[in-house]
Amino acid sequence: MSSSIELRQAWEEHPHFRYRGCAPDPDEPGRAAGDPSLSLDAWHGVDRDGSEPQRERLAREAAAVEVCLNCPVMVACGAYANSVVSEGGKARLAEPDGIWGGELALERHRAFIRRRHEVAVPAPARQMRTPQRLRVLEALAVHADAQAVADAADVDLRTANWQRSRLVTQLNLDKETATRRELLAAAVDKGLLDAAVVVVDDGSVPAVPPPAPKSSAPGAVESVEPTQLELELWDDALPSAALVPRPRPVRVRGRRPRSVRSARVVAPVVPLFPNHVLETAA
Repeated sequence: MSSSIELRQAWEEHPHFRYRGCAPDPDEPGRAAGDPSLSLDAWHGVDRDGSEPQRERLAREAAAVEVCLNCPVMVACGAYANSVVSEGGKARLAEPDGIWGGELALERHRAFIRRRHEVAVPAPARQMRTPQRLRVLEALAVHADAQAVADAADVDLRTANWQRSRLVTQLNLDKETATRRELLAAAVDKGLLDAAVVVVDDGSVPAVPPPAPKSSAPGAVESVEPTQLELELWDDALPSAALVPRPRPVRVRGRRPRSVRSARVVAPVVPLFPNHVLETAA
């Protein structure tokens, strides 16, 4: 993949670069050669004085795009403008603003987002050489099972999967389609892993395993609904519960009282052995 500098150079050195539609008109230097009714800044409307009415902006953009469609260097122009550069560790378009290659800035940004996993700038190797990440990578080279990788790297399953996901992103792979084999091959090419220790698979093992289904926490007690027989036995053992009215809430100026129920069920105390006669000491 060519760099942005190389693509810009190819655009400017194109045999028909001087005949591009946005070049200055020979007779009117301030107007565009492709359409003298347009000024040279018609493709870059961000520095205009005051706010541009929407109708004027849409008309200007439509006319500029029409000129681009008839431009002999449109393809080279778009290739350079939509190439990716790294700025502050983040990837961005070489020309984020303006109309380039017959496309508006918004259209180019949307396309960049759709293909971000294809054009993302790979992370420097030093960012991938953290001790834990390298342990997970070495464990992944030997094991295909997600839990086995976590055990071999001496981390929990969630941490192992997170590190694998970070490696996929930093090696410029697609999280949805990348396989374990592709991840390990990219790590070998990057110098993060020795190819001799890699145990190959059939190519069906995903680079990032799917999330495990949620399960109840260890030691959690499952609530079991009582059966109809248990409910009947309980109703026979206890007399009818009494409804005891609760005191009304005290209203405090400036505050709303908490909502409470007007009555609650209070079950009377029932002897453990209702048929047993207690003998009192003489």
